[in-house]
This record gives sequence, C-alpha cells and structure tokens, in this order.
Amino acid sequence: MNSSTAPDVRPRDPGIDVDVIADAIEHARADRAGVPPRSVVNAGTDELVTHLRKLMSADEYGHDEPDRGAVRLLFRAAYRHLDVAVRPDAATPDLAAYAYWRTVASLAAAFRDLYCELGRDGK
Repeated sequence: MNSSTAPDVRPRDPGIDVDVIADAIEHARADRAGVPPRSVVNAGTDELVTHLRKLMSADEYGHDEPDRGAVRLLFRAAYRHLDVAVRPDAATPDLAAYAYWRTVASLAAAFRDLYCELGRDGK
C-alpha cells in the first residue's frame, strides 16, 4: 500500500507533527564518535522538551483509567525528568547534558508511540 492511499490514523492535533518529532528523536539518538558540541546538545534538548510537553498535553491517554498504570508511570517519569532542578545548566558537564538529551528523546519516543497508537485503536 503506498502512502497516498494509506489512511492517516493519527489523532488530529495541528500542534503535534510526529514526523518532526521523529526527526528530533533520531538526531538525539544518532550514533556518534563523541559528544556533540554543547550548543547542539542544548538546542536539541530544548526542541525535544517542547515536543515532549506537547505530547504530554494531548490529554487523550486515559491515564486516569484503572487499566492504564503504565501510562501513569510514563507521565511520572516525564514530569520528574522535566523538573527544572534536574535539567542541565551551564555548570552541568557536557556528558551529563548529552545523557539528559538522549533520555528526553527516549521519553518523547514513548509518548509519540503512545500518541500514534491512540489513533489506531481509538482508545
């Protein structure tokens, strides 16, 4: 089935572009010979934090439902990670900032997958 006839089953939210989010996730998770420049890490982190917050705000995940405990745990992990107290700052070593960026990418990927899954099964 080619892409022109495939139904787009993702939820409709003009503020969430899963293709752009996927690109940002891939950029953070790309194999590298070393740690990228701090400016790249900081810009990538800021972009992914923005995407993660948009995905979290979609409010279609049913995290209040009894059978959605894993979704609640995902939200808790994301909120804990987005806390300003744990975000890298200028004093944070480059390697730690890089690890944070990649962790935000993993969280964004989990929320992106959940967001897209909702479009498929209608839950």
